Amino acid sequence: MRSGDGVGEPERFEAVSSDGTRVRGVRRPGPGETLVLVHGVAMDTRIWRESGFLDALPDVDVVALDLRGRGESEHVGSAARHAVDRYVEDVQAVLDLFPRQRYGVFGTYFGGRVALRAAAADARVTRAFSFCAHGEAVDIPAGAVEEEASAIEGPDGHAYLRDHFTEVGAPPWMVEACDRVDQGELAAATRGLLYGSGRGVERRHHAQDLVLVTADGDPGLATFRASEKRLGARLWLVDSRSRVRAAARLAEVGRRVADTLDTPFDTSPDTAREAGTEAG
Repeated sequence: MRSGDGVGEPERFEAVSSDGTRVRGVRRPGPGETLVLVHGVAMDTRIWRESGFLDALPDVDVVALDLRGRGESEHVGSAARHAVDRYVEDVQAVLDLFPRQRYGVFGTYFGGRVALRAAAADARVTRAFSFCAHGEAVDIPAGAVEEEASAIEGPDGHAYLRDHFTEVGAPPWMVEACDRVDQGELAAATRGLLYGSGRGVERRHHAQDLVLVTADGDPGLATFRASEKRLGARLWLVDSRSRVRAAARLAEVGRRVADTLDTPFDTSPDTAREAGTEAG
């Protein structure tokens, strides 16, 4: 993490979620808007530095948490405690730790889903960026989830993850993150997808800037466009053939996020009504 020009040295933090889980992470103080970073399922806070995303946000006050069971955060073991609503509560515990009136939340992949849900749950989230995750309902087959979880917790679980992400064209930082995850916790988190992750996201606070990001070659682009319309969100497209390959352009997205944070978001009633026209 860089420091200078008003940016402080990184500091560790610990927050306690509503179910007592200790959520840990790192904050890099800065003079700009506070942005909370939420990583994906098989990741931790180190991916923000390794991907170049942090360097793209030189003046932003960055708060990056390890999802429960990942990185330095407390392990919880059970699938039910990895439900998506528990992750949202973890984010809210972090918001409480650094009391601000306004926050941005940026999430990658499943973390993007969490970012959108955090915006729905908490009006303090005035901007939410969802990288390669839309807000529509999805079918999550229990059999496929169990097959995946069993492979992850098996003796070759780390190799299974590395081989999968390498085969689909993930960048090196994403592949290397697989070696750091605890297999048992990741298997529990995978089973936790059955606890509410398939539900669609609603827009409950219209005075928010919601941004969806995906690859311009994403085969599921129509679903992102459906979320764009229904949620009154904005859609950014990156030059890539797939969502996984789009991770190689995360730093570029970070630069666009930094530019967006420098632009005040109009939360006037007229803007809010316009943004929420399709949200219901």
